[in-house]
Amino acid sequence: MRASLAALLLILTACGETQYFAPPPATTEVRVNVAAESIQVNEVSMPEYAINQEIPIEQPDGSLVTNTDRLWADLPDRALQGALARHLNMITDARVAVEPWPLSGFPEAEVSVFVEDMIVQSTGILRFAGTYAVRSETGRDRVGNFSIATPVADTENYTAIIAAHEAAWLQLAIDLARDL
Repeated sequence: MRASLAALLLILTACGETQYFAPPPATTEVRVNVAAESIQVNEVSMPEYAINQEIPIEQPDGSLVTNTDRLWADLPDRALQGALARHLNMITDARVAVEPWPLSGFPEAEVSVFVEDMIVQSTGILRFAGTYAVRSETGRDRVGNFSIATPVADTENYTAIIAAHEAAWLQLAIDLARDL
């Protein structure tokens, strides 16, 4: 009886563990020359369902469900902001940092992102869409739209889901760099 109770307690304890997932850093060989020598990535705006640590997954009926035992390791808006800075540093020759601007002087360009959709669809595609604005001290200000579809290898595997987010964020950084 004690052994059965201990085994049940062990199973229940294991089921209650929260797992946290951080995107594996994506790399690319893409390099883009930009006019700005310094770029600030401003705060990222996301819809309510995407801003929480729970990872929403669309069901066949269109509803979004989350699993409170499987969470982002960071808040998604902060993770996206950091990923954009990291990717822009990797693919451009500019100095890139997130706000508040930590370097001397002022950035020559500022990027703001408004995410409209960031949904893992029941079809196995991450739909990532929205608008961005680039404010430039030395050139022209620009506004653009993005619509990125990234395959998710396995919608039951949270590591694959987070990796798809990182791939979409890298694509957004490439698109932004080309517009800088």
